[in-house]
Amino acid sequence: MLTKTLSMVAVLALLTGIVDARGVQSNHKKVEKKTLKSQKQRNHKNRHNHSDSTNENAVQTKAYFGDKVNDLIVVVDVENMKVLDKVATGHEVTYAAEAIRTKVSDKNGVEKFYIDNRGSNAIDVLDAKTNTITKTIALAFYPRSIDINKHTGYVVVSGKNKTMASVIDTATDTVLCTVGENILTTSCGHPKWLNKNHFVLLDREHNQLLTYKMTKHKGKFTARLLNTVKTLSPVHNIIPPEVHGQHGKKHGQKTSTIFFATEEGSSSVYGAVLKLEFLESVGLTILYRLAIHPQNDTFSPKDTGVHHHNFLANQKNIYVGSKEGTLAIVDYSQSPMKIVKTVSAGKGAGHTVEFPKKHIAVVINHTDKFITLMDTVSHQKIADIQVSNIPEDEVGVVQTQSHPEYHFSKDGKYFYLFLTEEGALVKVDLENKRVVERLDIGGHLSMGSFIK
Repeated sequence: MLTKTLSMVAVLALLTGIVDARGVQSNHKKVEKKTLKSQKQRNHKNRHNHSDSTNENAVQTKAYFGDKVNDLIVVVDVENMKVLDKVATGHEVTYAAEAIRTKVSDKNGVEKFYIDNRGSNAIDVLDAKTNTITKTIALAFYPRSIDINKHTGYVVVSGKNKTMASVIDTATDTVLCTVGENILTTSCGHPKWLNKNHFVLLDREHNQLLTYKMTKHKGKFTARLLNTVKTLSPVHNIIPPEVHGQHGKKHGQKTSTIFFATEEGSSSVYGAVLKLEFLESVGLTILYRLAIHPQNDTFSPKDTGVHHHNFLANQKNIYVGSKEGTLAIVDYSQSPMKIVKTVSAGKGAGHTVEFPKKHIAVVINHTDKFITLMDTVSHQKIADIQVSNIPEDEVGVVQTQSHPEYHFSKDGKYFYLFLTEEGALVKVDLENKRVVERLDIGGHLSMGSFIK
């Protein structure tokens, strides 16, 4: 009996040991998994931190700008203020490198640039990875500038020396069709796609807006003139609804699209902001014209002149610069739109670039020594910041500050722009209101793109 009892105890002890062992083993595995997960998290964090420290000096932003004197595209590492490459085009007046941004580039990044050679009948195609020219697109005119239809991948390019335009397929870099008169004229304005198959050519020679409709029949593309609108002075550029935010009006079952335009002015007419309406069956028409003139009556129309107007992110105000140095703040949310304030800027006040997170904007004074920093809530001037070292007798005469694009650092503390006449890139500390770094490159750097 005692032997049987001892045997049963032994069996129970053995079973208990097995259960305990399994429990310990199970707990041990849980601890191992938890430790492994923790180790993976630490490794990931270490790799991330290492990557961050490694990328501090890596190229984050590149600038591609045209040197219109030496006929080069200059490639610059922006954060490290270093020239990476200089690409000769073999053409004349290499003015701008315009990034081809389409739905494909939104996914894969910018893969190429179209180079505007304003002294040759040619656009060069520059490969963004190799910085080499892979193709030249022949035109019937000198190219002025381009606009990209992101939906179709088609580019419309306007003429620098003729009132003409061509449509190019960026997938094949081939011309699909050409419109306009093949005679020498003054430069066109910047062309604009109005929708997938309509575009406008800005005829500055005859003060006209020419709306074209593009069609395809049996594999061949053509563009037909839909309508012509007269203006009081040349029109420089057109602003689409995705920028200004205004909706069109109902016309039966059709809804129009609203656009705005910059009218430059002339020796007898002040520049203006135009509000336009577009209907596919009609083309563009003018709804309203707001004259931009300084409050100081001593300035006549010939002393002024509007170059560009820029819409703020609040979709309420427009900043409009004038060549004599006045910045007009327009409220376009009310009807009719009106000037609510004017601020003294610099000579050649033109483009404005905004950093909405900090409620600031920089006014580019194209023929002056300084940029103007603005508070976009109060519309007060914060400061004029000197960026150029040109002699005083050249102020208002030479182009000191480049045309777009421009670049803010991620936190909005620094602002980068090219100086055309001096052939340099400057880094401006907007908090301390001074230039903190300057890269002297040479040439005359006119216009281009910043690519992240």
